[in-house]
Amino acid sequence: MSTVTAQGTTTEPRREVGPEGTEVATPRVRGAARRLVFWIVVAVILVLLVGSVLVLGGGQSASTARLSGTNPKPTGAKALIQVLRQDGVQVSTPRSLTTALKDVATDPTSTTLVVYDRSGILDESSLQKLDNVASDLVLIEPGFTAVQALAPSVRSAGYAPSTAQANCRFEPAVRAGTVAGLGKAYRVSPDVDAVGCFGTDDAFSFVRVDTGNSHVSVLGSATMVDNASILRGGNAAFALGLFGQDAHLVWYLPSFEDYSTPQDGVIPNPPWVALLFALAAIVGLATAFWRGRRLGPIVVERMPVIVRANETVEGRARLYQKAGARLHTIDALRMGTLSRLATTCGLSRRASVEEILGAVASATGAKIDELRRLLVDDIPRSDADLVRMSDAMLELESRAATGTRPS
Repeated sequence: MSTVTAQGTTTEPRREVGPEGTEVATPRVRGAARRLVFWIVVAVILVLLVGSVLVLGGGQSASTARLSGTNPKPTGAKALIQVLRQDGVQVSTPRSLTTALKDVATDPTSTTLVVYDRSGILDESSLQKLDNVASDLVLIEPGFTAVQALAPSVRSAGYAPSTAQANCRFEPAVRAGTVAGLGKAYRVSPDVDAVGCFGTDDAFSFVRVDTGNSHVSVLGSATMVDNASILRGGNAAFALGLFGQDAHLVWYLPSFEDYSTPQDGVIPNPPWVALLFALAAIVGLATAFWRGRRLGPIVVERMPVIVRANETVEGRARLYQKAGARLHTIDALRMGTLSRLATTCGLSRRASVEEILGAVASATGAKIDELRRLLVDDIPRSDADLVRMSDAMLELESRAATGTRPS
């Protein structure tokens, strides 16, 4: 299809000769870019799904997990663990419940067990295995299930202020004075032997309950002990006193290995398996769409049938009628009439409207004003006006042909 430039010249799209002499349009950059948009969108969706699979499936390694003892990033706890080791505390960092219980069993009376289950991996049965296994159990930001299983006398009490003084008799908190980065707050039943620190009234960010055989501590903020905040206020003094009170520290972060196993011994599918199947389904659909739409380049061929002109005209007329486009219709009729009148009067195709009107007036004897109203100015107000003007233009063409016919 030709296009007209501002200078009036025409430009043709580049074409190459294909098989058997057919012409093939050369692909353009814009068309290729439009085709690439689909694949870019598919690639973005795949990246998001893979990222979701890794995150939900516990894909974080021990060196990047929050509060990991080997994570040097601001969210890790490597700084605290290294200082505790320098102070002579034997620190182990298991990633499974089985390993954690083995480490505690080495010397349970001189062991502090720290549990930070950020994703809520441990169920009630797994949590029960941690009850009274060590002399001190510290739960960092525990969920509702963990609190109910291991510290049933503790209740949630909203959030503590960002900074607070100890205001309690627990020695590590007294040495710390004021700590920063507090989070969740808890309250304890009044009939329980417990101590609460860093809070106001009966809501504290740290609660320590004496269960008789051991102590269970609930710390409502992981930010207090991470690398970014350990040096703020008295955070370091409190963390070293809390986690370094025994000779052995088990720093336990549950991972994918801790998903529970049913009684029949069948290992369940991890949560990311469903996402993996969804990802495979999307890839399959994308591949089917890709292979199913490989139609190749557009090839210009001759039509195998002849479409009659009157069928095309009638089809367009029905479309115009359905849309109520009377003005567009009359403009199309006028352009065709003017072109045919120019040919009838012997004028070139580039003749102006005024030249055509003058030639038709000379051939038919009609007034130029009447011709201008019919061929340029008048607007049909109804379908009847449109039919009347169409008939008038047909009659004008007939009169022009008769007036220009040699005698």
